[in-house]
Amino acid sequence: MTTVGDEEGTVGTARTKYLGDRGFANGSLYDAVRPDYPEAAIAELVGALGLDGSTRALDLGAGTGIFSRQLRPFVGSLVAVEPSASMRETLCQTTEDVEVLDGRDDAIPLADGSVDVVVVAQAFHWFDAPRALAEIRRVLVPGGGLALIWNERDESVDWMAALTRAMRWDAHRPYSSNIDFASVVASGPFGGVQHFQFPHRQWLTADQVYRRVLTTSYISIMADAEQRALLGDVRRVVERLEEPIDFVYLTDLYVARAVGDPTA
Repeated sequence: MTTVGDEEGTVGTARTKYLGDRGFANGSLYDAVRPDYPEAAIAELVGALGLDGSTRALDLGAGTGIFSRQLRPFVGSLVAVEPSASMRETLCQTTEDVEVLDGRDDAIPLADGSVDVVVVAQAFHWFDAPRALAEIRRVLVPGGGLALIWNERDESVDWMAALTRAMRWDAHRPYSSNIDFASVVASGPFGGVQHFQFPHRQWLTADQVYRRVLTTSYISIMADAEQRALLGDVRRVVERLEEPIDFVYLTDLYVARAVGDPTA
């Protein structure tokens, strides 16, 4: 589904849509081992977009609700839209007081101008950016807020860089992690784009690291022999580490405001 990325990182629309649709079929595993988001990033988002008890928010591509659960205390109401049935099932089981709907980036099942803020956590790289930004603008009130947030492995840490190589990211990656999403957002009906970055970490056992690797889209759908070989390479990296293992991220946050009239 993605249309953004540098020349090396860009992938075909059909392949990326396939990975997005097939690669996240185990919602319970994803929810168990994927990280949350740093409190400082949540605070920055809340302040920058002025969230409060009157805010109606949409979590688009909400997955299993990891970000929804962190955002919910800061808004008056929250609707989560997610295309994966497995993800939605886990979201419903783990997340309280959130309306959960089947939908996707370019087909949001909400009325025009019906939400104050749209957030996208760990998902915008799967989106068809021009179509998604237009659809997000459609459901936002005039001047409504948009926030995009990602956790990316911090490869300045030696063992994290070795893990990325063992995961064969360069050969299989479905998207580039070196995209200037500020320019992507600004190319749509949004302005005032701001970019923030925060350190983040997750303490895991070795087994949790292996399970965390298995939630990577292209790895989850590999043939058994290829997946076993890859996990063998991962094991050779991880077995040198003491538990609990410090899984280190950099968290990127982009915030912007809707501009213009989406019906014009």
